[in-house]
Amino acid sequence: MKPPEPNRARLSGYVDAGKLLPFSWVDVRMDSARNYWITTNGHSFPHSRPVWGIWQSPLLYFSTGSLIARHIAADSRVQVNLESGDEAVIIEGVAGPMPATHIDQWVAAYRAKYNWDMPRSAEDVYVVEPKRVLAWICDSSGRDGGVLFSNTATEWRFATG
Repeated sequence: MKPPEPNRARLSGYVDAGKLLPFSWVDVRMDSARNYWITTNGHSFPHSRPVWGIWQSPLLYFSTGSLIARHIAADSRVQVNLESGDEAVIIEGVAGPMPATHIDQWVAAYRAKYNWDMPRSAEDVYVVEPKRVLAWICDSSGRDGGVLFSNTATEWRFATG
């Protein structure tokens, strides 16, 4: 799946003209991340937890046996965030069970990344399909004339289907 063309993100008046980030910028951060924060729609509050996962652009595969799995079964909408607020990547999408046909690739990639042997089972492994991706660089150090994240705020909207 090829990412759509980037657009200027609309972030409540914070956005100034500037350069749009390429999706490869998102790919580098998602691929190199160790932890991914998954937020699901809880019963009375949103539910967020860090998980380990594998990025295969533009999809994120992750495993969980927690409350997240029950939330996804009830409402597949999720949000994925990286730990950095200075180089932000936010993915809004839908999660569903990983197809069993991907298990060998999943286990090999997981072992290579985390040095951890995953069981050869697709149970409790999910894939996030993005619907919207937001990314920006927050530069409060004075570089680039002191321009903050609004100079690079970029949005990608994926076709629903």
